[in-house]
Amino acid sequence: MQRWIVLAALVLCLLGGGSVYGYWKYKQNLPDKRWVPLPFNPEASKAQRLESVKMMRERLLTDEILTGLARDCDVQGKWALTSEEAAVEELRKRVFIEEGETLFKGIPAATLNIGFKGKVGESHDLDLLAERLMEDVKRFIRAPAPEPTPEAPKF
Repeated sequence: MQRWIVLAALVLCLLGGGSVYGYWKYKQNLPDKRWVPLPFNPEASKAQRLESVKMMRERLLTDEILTGLARDCDVQGKWALTSEEAAVEELRKRVFIEEGETLFKGIPAATLNIGFKGKVGESHDLDLLAERLMEDVKRFIRAPAPEPTPEAPKF
């Protein structure tokens, strides 16, 4: 009789552990989006914001930018893709550049959301990709440094 009790307890533990593992795997495979919000100028109109989104999409979705991103973040190795071109195409499918709204210190602000779509289990990789892509965005929007003025000759 005691053997049946031990066997039943073992079966129940395995079923409980298997169901917890199954639920965890289910949660890891849910869709996820990770992005970095970049605030727009508050005085910009809707048309200007949409034009900015279009311009950023044209600048960022080039093979040069996506290839650099794939190399820097080792997309091919992490996602087990066959080649660098496959990694670039996968990034091209997953990237999104859109206008959105984000709360900054409780105040809603129009933002340019640049990020990647994926699964919850890839959230760390998606964060790294979004942050690395923002480095390119900052390079595009950074104001050019003012040219130094020549000093007047001293007598």
